[in-house]
Amino acid sequence: MAKYFRWNPARESDSQYSGSVTKRFLKLDNKPNRKTETSKYYKVDEPASGSYCLVHQDKSTEKPKKLGPISDEDFINTLVKFTNRSTKRNHCLSEWYCMRTGSARFTMPLGGYLWKVASGTTSLYESSAGTPYGANKSAYAGELFFATEGSTSTSTRTPLHVLRDGDTGSMVPKSLAGTQFGFYTSRYSGSNIAIYSIYDDCKVTYGETGSNSGGYENIFAYPVESLSAGDVFTKSLPTETTRVMIQSTHDIIVSVEQSGGGDRMMVAPASQYMYTRRSTTKGEFTTGSNATHSNNMVVYSTNSGEKVWAIEIGDGSGGDCTLGLGIEYLSNTFTYGGVLSDYAIIAPFGETNVTVKYHGKTNGNAEAWSTLKTHTIGSNLTNGPTTPAGRFEDGGGNGGDSHADYDDGGGGGISHFASDADMWWFESDKPVYVCINSVGGDEESLLGWMRRSSRNDIWLTKNDEVRDYIITPDEDLFLIE
Repeated sequence: MAKYFRWNPARESDSQYSGSVTKRFLKLDNKPNRKTETSKYYKVDEPASGSYCLVHQDKSTEKPKKLGPISDEDFINTLVKFTNRSTKRNHCLSEWYCMRTGSARFTMPLGGYLWKVASGTTSLYESSAGTPYGANKSAYAGELFFATEGSTSTSTRTPLHVLRDGDTGSMVPKSLAGTQFGFYTSRYSGSNIAIYSIYDDCKVTYGETGSNSGGYENIFAYPVESLSAGDVFTKSLPTETTRVMIQSTHDIIVSVEQSGGGDRMMVAPASQYMYTRRSTTKGEFTTGSNATHSNNMVVYSTNSGEKVWAIEIGDGSGGDCTLGLGIEYLSNTFTYGGVLSDYAIIAPFGETNVTVKYHGKTNGNAEAWSTLKTHTIGSNLTNGPTTPAGRFEDGGGNGGDSHADYDDGGGGGISHFASDADMWWFESDKPVYVCINSVGGDEESLLGWMRRSSRNDIWLTKNDEVRDYIITPDEDLFLIE
């Protein structure tokens, strides 16, 4: 029997057709009583016995899209290859939006052409064909940046990472988009939030709980904001110690800085599994309760299926904080353009092999990357996404499998790796979470990409693992079987 799906990012009910809210879709089990052009429901035929269909979002049209039918034999290969190409896992191939004006470090580890979009005009900002590039460049609020392999703006994308030391939330990639966000603040006065809308007709609801408790259902809500694609909304919230919750009807990206000048960060969307490097302040998005830690490396809700947020504040140095990162946003390759004092790697997908490399010089040098360390993290998958393993290292020679085994402060007393090398590359055979301290000692969750040579790699081995690690946590995926 066919199913009918409608894209529903606002998670609204449908009284006219009695469609059931299913993740970010509306689902009907029977044909709607009007044509699909009117009802906006799209038919997906139920696959034959032993086969599957994946319903997902078409990012260009905002309509449901079908992948399949998929045979049982091809299930793992098809779904893992699909997620390898997901926008959510390929941040460094995305466009980076500048939320606040200032100088930022632009890193193209494979070289390429850096492009800037300002006032609707795309122009070449820097070029370094075939040679790794890293430099501080000006970025003004409202500008977009991306990198390509070739010398035209329509060429194939190449990895670009952008980070401003002292304001790690000023540059946010569009790939870090979602519709539900939460964070906690406890210092530096109230919060200045900045919200960029990716789509038209976006309505944003936001507010504070007034304390370190509660969730979205407990906020003192401000008036709803209506945004068009490309609009930026900024708002100063007055309360210093509070939880802030944001929900939108279409995808947005979010950044925050405190009025007193600290705790600047990009805000990651809430997720069923939020990975962190240490104990955090945390909460379930809706109620604020029921969030728990496992080994201080992952936050999840004791209510199955509910989304959570998690934030690290105050590691002993620097003035910024960072959020954890959801399982659907993890990648297998990362770059960072600055001296490095420490790193933490959290591996949710069982035994994971990681290589950490550095480049001797940033510009004009084609020498090979040098390996700093290799790590094998974790063991076989046993209890799902709530049992990750970790590796923690600092430049002083400390390291181990626990957060207590290294110095995560990033202060001036910590040595830098590899004689102050300032271009870094983390490469793993499965998606991981990586957290570092920036040059200024600010903790930062690195955003990466799935390197091209790994796009066809299969890093899960069982159908149930694909369901548990890929399909169930991602609100933009629905499996018909």
